[in-house]
Amino acid sequence: MALMLSSVVTGVLGLAFWGASARLFPADQVGVASALISTAIMLSTLSNLSLGSMFERFLPVAGHRAGPLLIKGFAAVAALAFVSAVGLIVLGPRDTLFENTLEIAIYPVFVVVLALFALQDQTVSGLGVARWAASKNVFHALAKLLAVVVLAASGSALAIVASWGVTAAIAVVVLLTSMWLRIRSDPRYRQAPALPSNKELGVYFGSSYGISALGAIAPLVVPLIVVTRVGTAANAYFAVTWSIVSALYIMVNLMVGPFVAEAAAHPDKIVSLSRRFVRTIAVIAAVGGFGLAFVAPLALGFIGAEYRAEGTPLLHLAAVFVPLAVIGAVYDGLARVYRRLTLAVVTQCLATVVIIVGSLIFSASVGVAGVGWAYLAAETLTAVILAGPLISWLRRLQNRAKWERWLAKKSANQQPMWQVSDVDA
Repeated sequence: MALMLSSVVTGVLGLAFWGASARLFPADQVGVASALISTAIMLSTLSNLSLGSMFERFLPVAGHRAGPLLIKGFAAVAALAFVSAVGLIVLGPRDTLFENTLEIAIYPVFVVVLALFALQDQTVSGLGVARWAASKNVFHALAKLLAVVVLAASGSALAIVASWGVTAAIAVVVLLTSMWLRIRSDPRYRQAPALPSNKELGVYFGSSYGISALGAIAPLVVPLIVVTRVGTAANAYFAVTWSIVSALYIMVNLMVGPFVAEAAAHPDKIVSLSRRFVRTIAVIAAVGGFGLAFVAPLALGFIGAEYRAEGTPLLHLAAVFVPLAVIGAVYDGLARVYRRLTLAVVTQCLATVVIIVGSLIFSASVGVAGVGWAYLAAETLTAVILAGPLISWLRRLQNRAKWERWLAKKSANQQPMWQVSDVDA
């Protein structure tokens, strides 16, 4: 619930951030900054090595190995994020993304900060304090908004990026300190670990990383497609609109982590946890879809008429494909609990191809809305593939719930008379 509420708040503040940027900075500078930020976010996601998924699934049973695992994991992610950023600078569209050498110099540090920032969300879910991620994200959303207003006089894309990166770095340091103190004080992390075999961990890691890496490729490539095929100004319209869409996307996917962590820590409660998870995520998607269709276009109008004109078609498409994403999210959550991720990897691979190819094809003809058509095709394909297996899993859980109720009723009926209390009598 804390993550859900924080997603709403960060979504609103995220829109305010891009709205303030759009009003205070030239459109081409907003477009450049959004491309830098989006590519940094996606590189940071790729650099996470899916360790966040590993932490949320296995930290509840890691015992005294939790601390060393976290140190090694965070160090590996930071190193890979730095190398990935340098790789993009050397091999990527440097002239399109960067306007000066200062931007090039700070970009690797920016990616490292965002990689650690993202990894913390799932890690604190595994530690049983998902509300810390909620607090961190709300702080960052508010702090970067204030920072971009203060730095608006510069009028440069670097000021927008700095507003995002410096405030994220502060949040990372504070939360790392809190995580370390929790591990030192919680007796659960002084017990013997109950982890599966290294082979099982390796299979889970490979599948989970495949899903995360494939899921990060499309958001990394799509802004570059918009910039190169439609222009930097159009990418500003896309970035502001997509900040609304991605807020709901993030909200849906954030619900998966706490569910997986709780199911791992309390496998005896999988039925009740699954029922609550499905019900909550479905309500979020339905309400969010309504908001995308009818409320979000009005919000874009406050930023500027051109933002509303360019972004509304994308919002209407998102109102359809984001609720469809619930099928994939619920399947992903159950697949992580049962450690059966093969089909999820295959589906994510197909969806990534559809998004990239569709964006290339449709953006040339319909502009920013072409990205929406590509995502709609990908989410429809995902839903078609996963609906059958998901229904089968949910039916098994339903049958298990009936069986548990029958056993409880039978046990109550067979209670010996001598166990009946005076009050019952």
